[in-house]
Amino acid sequence: MKLVLSLTDQSFAATKSVGIFNVSMGLAKGLMQCPEVEELHILGNAECSSHFRDVPPHVHIHLADKPVPGKFSRIWWDQAGVCNAIRRIGADWAILPKGFPPFFPALGHTRLACYLHDVNWEYYTGPTAPGDSPFPAHELLYFRTLGLRALEVADVVLTSTRFNKARYHAYNPQANVAVAGIGFDTPARPAPAQPGRDVLFYVSPYPHKLTALGIERLSAWLAQRPDAQDIRIHLVGRLPQGTALPSAQWVQHGRMPGEELDRLMRETCRTAAYFSAYEGFGMPPVECLRAGLPCVASDLPPIRENIPARYLFDSSSEQSFIRTMNAAYDNPRTDDTPAYPTWREVAQRCVRALQNNS
Repeated sequence: MKLVLSLTDQSFAATKSVGIFNVSMGLAKGLMQCPEVEELHILGNAECSSHFRDVPPHVHIHLADKPVPGKFSRIWWDQAGVCNAIRRIGADWAILPKGFPPFFPALGHTRLACYLHDVNWEYYTGPTAPGDSPFPAHELLYFRTLGLRALEVADVVLTSTRFNKARYHAYNPQANVAVAGIGFDTPARPAPAQPGRDVLFYVSPYPHKLTALGIERLSAWLAQRPDAQDIRIHLVGRLPQGTALPSAQWVQHGRMPGEELDRLMRETCRTAAYFSAYEGFGMPPVECLRAGLPCVASDLPPIRENIPARYLFDSSSEQSFIRTMNAAYDNPRTDDTPAYPTWREVAQRCVRALQNNS
């Protein structure tokens, strides 16, 4: 099989979703290990291409002219540049790991697979949508249209959870969807013998990540802890504009490289908290558990698929959060962490889905 994978829009520094960036990089490395892939062509930019040093002879890196195209140049690249590059390579299959196809996918004889991650436009355009969407209406329309287009034109739609598959079939019952999952190559570790005292709190400027609610719930949790003065809250990610933190106990870090985040998990924190109103998978809770850090998370269907029930809380209930948080904080074990596939295994599932539709 001859494959082309487009990573030209992947940038750790610029991405809105670190999760999708990690998935894209992981899938690329997994596909390199699949014996069925005789030729793998990766369309990359200057940043993401630096992740692929000393690749095997059957892997070919193609550098895009612009590192991470933006605005109108990004639209042109999505709609024309990627198609032109795929046609020139002439692969059997093209995989778009960000999921969004061109409106008119003229790919020659190359077939199309889109790795779709969610339909979170539902949260921003549905009947219960918040009124303070950070996305301009035209941007929401663009990505909603491309998401629905993927369900129509892709020969195979790849995704990470059964929840996603059900949502895609709600929009297009004829879509050919395969659940490939998400892989993790770093070995899982047990909780440290002497965990830290602090809390890791994932934050985001996007309303569906419920950052304001998380601050409110964690403040209530601290208020009932007799040892509250010894606990700091480490916020990882970007805060919504104008957010004020309750006190100096709350430490804002921003977006952290993997090594720094791992050190925070292993040496400083005792548990983590992840609030969300909508997910396609929910990677941070899984990443925490695999690092040996208990992570409590909003009880959503895709998160329920991937982490044990004892870590889940009802976002609408302060008592549910406090009860779940206390249980994880006072007994920070992770011995019930499920087994997850490696990226090679996920890539094999993807290749198998393509072979079944050849």
